[in-house]
Amino acid sequence: MSDSLKKRINEYVRTSDSLDEEFVLDSYLDSKNEDNLKNIAKEHWEKSSSSKIDLRHVLNSIHFYINSKSNQTSTKTKFLQTYYRAAAMLLIPLLIASLYLAVQSYTQSHTYAQIEAPRGSRVHFSLPDGSVGYLNGGSQMKYSTNFTKERNVILSGEGYFEVEKDKNHPFTVETEHAKIQVLGTKFDVCAYPKDNEVITTLEEGEVQITSAQDKQKATLQPGEQNRLNIQTGEMVNSNVDTKLYTSWKEQILRFDNATFYEVVKKMERWYGVNIKLDRELFHGENYTLTIKTESLREMLQLLSITAPIEYSIKEDHVEISQKVN
Repeated sequence: MSDSLKKRINEYVRTSDSLDEEFVLDSYLDSKNEDNLKNIAKEHWEKSSSSKIDLRHVLNSIHFYINSKSNQTSTKTKFLQTYYRAAAMLLIPLLIASLYLAVQSYTQSHTYAQIEAPRGSRVHFSLPDGSVGYLNGGSQMKYSTNFTKERNVILSGEGYFEVEKDKNHPFTVETEHAKIQVLGTKFDVCAYPKDNEVITTLEEGEVQITSAQDKQKATLQPGEQNRLNIQTGEMVNSNVDTKLYTSWKEQILRFDNATFYEVVKKMERWYGVNIKLDRELFHGENYTLTIKTESLREMLQLLSITAPIEYSIKEDHVEISQKVN
């Protein structure tokens, strides 16, 4: 191929001049030039990759020419097919590499690690950013393996968190009905699926709770607790003794003037059992007590002394009924 022809083809690829198109296609190209055309295509592709030259006009022109000149000589068709093949051979590896990187990126950002605390247990955990905490019995938490960039955990159940400060990456606990966001703090979130409240208790720092239902927001200061009613959406802050709600992580369960129902519900999770209450059972008593090393049977015995109840234990099932006089 002569230098003048190469120069004119290069000029055509660069500018897509319609006069050169007729000149190149009709006058000079034949099957002997296939290798030269591949080299020209490769040269312009490499330039486009490094300097962002847009070659789409060339491919568009060729494509249009194929459709409008389908009855022209086979020499023209040969050129177009050759150019397409050369471009395709260069495009395919790049496309495969791009797809691979995209899939890898998507997979990494959508892969989760999960931590579970079986019923009747308390599990200590450490997160990739240095934050630590505990999961209460019957709880599970998952977080993205890309955690250091997006500090977000998804919680079902109860968790206590000691969060490392990072101004650029807020820490978020996401539950089914609320989202709790912090920078660095110590707090407890209780959000079991069957409960009618999401309870957030703050020991240190500051947290913001956002209701998933109506995006209502509440901010807590140390020593405060927020209760979100799942049915009504109402959010109420109050001052509390935080140890009553966080001591479980130290293997201590505390109650202060708690209802019989509250005691039974927490005992289920504490001991990993199912407790069935008889419909005729009257449980109007309130309880102030601490559970440390006491067994399930010892606790039920204690309750039977203070209230007119009787109980039976069969493996992990407990039935409590009204005592018959």
